[in-house]
Amino acid sequence: MSRRQYGLLIILLLFLAATIAFFMQRARKKNGIFIFTLITAFLLRLFYILYTPTWERQHDVVGFGNAKGIGQAALIEWLYQNRRLPDFDPRSRWGFFQPLLHHFLAALWLGFNQLLHFSYTQSCENIQFLTLCYSICFTIYAIRIFKEMGLSGGGLTLATAITALHPSFILMSGSVNNDMLTHTLSAMAIFYGLRWYRNEGIGNIIKCALSIGLAMMAKLSGVLVAPAIAFLFLFKLVKGGREKLTHYIKEYAIFAFVSLPLGLFFPLRNYFLFKVPLMYMPHVGEPVGQYSLFERIFDIRTDTPFTHLIANGNKYDEFNVPLALMKTSLLGEYDYSIKNGYMLPFCWILLISGTLLALLALLATVRYTFMGCRPENAALRPAKGTVFIPDAALRAFWGIIYLAAMFFYLRLAFSVPNFSSSDFRYIAYLIVPEAMFLGFLYEELPKKGLKHILSALTGLFCLSSAGTYFLLGLP
Repeated sequence: MSRRQYGLLIILLLFLAATIAFFMQRARKKNGIFIFTLITAFLLRLFYILYTPTWERQHDVVGFGNAKGIGQAALIEWLYQNRRLPDFDPRSRWGFFQPLLHHFLAALWLGFNQLLHFSYTQSCENIQFLTLCYSICFTIYAIRIFKEMGLSGGGLTLATAITALHPSFILMSGSVNNDMLTHTLSAMAIFYGLRWYRNEGIGNIIKCALSIGLAMMAKLSGVLVAPAIAFLFLFKLVKGGREKLTHYIKEYAIFAFVSLPLGLFFPLRNYFLFKVPLMYMPHVGEPVGQYSLFERIFDIRTDTPFTHLIANGNKYDEFNVPLALMKTSLLGEYDYSIKNGYMLPFCWILLISGTLLALLALLATVRYTFMGCRPENAALRPAKGTVFIPDAALRAFWGIIYLAAMFFYLRLAFSVPNFSSSDFRYIAYLIVPEAMFLGFLYEELPKKGLKHILSALTGLFCLSSAGTYFLLGLP
């Protein structure tokens, strides 16, 4: 099938889903908008991977079968062909320094596709189905986090729509590098950390430990959720006093026994065998260190919604960090107008609505991490047995999640002054708390008019995101 035939099929499926959702909503048996959002998110991701080859809009991948044998695609191929860990200094081949969980799974998937007699080229393309599954799993765990934190009704629908239709996860669903798996495992760690906080037990702490350990085994930045989990551990330890000291020490020992070997195995192996620094990362990307600190923070002038890159025919590489964060979160590091000039209005709407939502999310983050929600607000009361934001420990937990990610991002952007270090994909899991806080804000708004405005802004964001990444597949 051609791209346009796939596009027509997606339109027909969306129309069918919208019809079903309408009657469900009208019958008031199910939340039709919620279900239609999830179906739309899946179909957009599916269409995206169908029209996106494994060498296009990728990060550190280079491409399968490249002559130099470098990049994350080459690492997958090396594992598939050799069936063992690399026995050489990973710095000698660009892209081989990454932890191997995603690449190992992709190599297994590549072999499985070969057993099914797909061509080798198609088998490599099919690796995108793995990242598609990661992206879907991320959305599922985001929803579980929202429900665990007490969101329901309109607030849950709004938070889910922002997360499910956010461009970052559409882009990463087709990216065959390790970013999407890392974010999915980080979301799982957050969820099981919250579950353990509410319902202590070996099961939840082992699941949390596995999630963090495997997140680091996918990419070392998976450790970013660990400080917040550690805070919950410390809070419980102090609150429990001497009576529960032994109990908590046993649980934390189990956590360390599971998570540390998984997370630290590959970097420690490389350190002892090849003297690779534990936090090694090669310099890559377009240098922007010639700009002043003031320019990199406050010079937010732009004449395009797309990222400025000399490689795309622009006069300079994007150097302003806040602008790079917003543009890469919504439109990646690409200029879609090169392919489709008629996408430009959708992209401008996406950038403007996304920026407004981001600013509201920042205000909501400050509001709910410092002040919580009003317990007397009936719309915000949690279901029986769940945790909720008035809990000071949970407010601190989410504050640490946010601050750890932003500290890492800003340190990387300014200490490694290349454009690539300003990409939002490193901290994309922050969409979960940001969407959650916007959901809280929606439920707490006192007037229906204000709720309608926030709903309209969210709808505009979701529609422009869907329009952008649908039209991208129709040159």
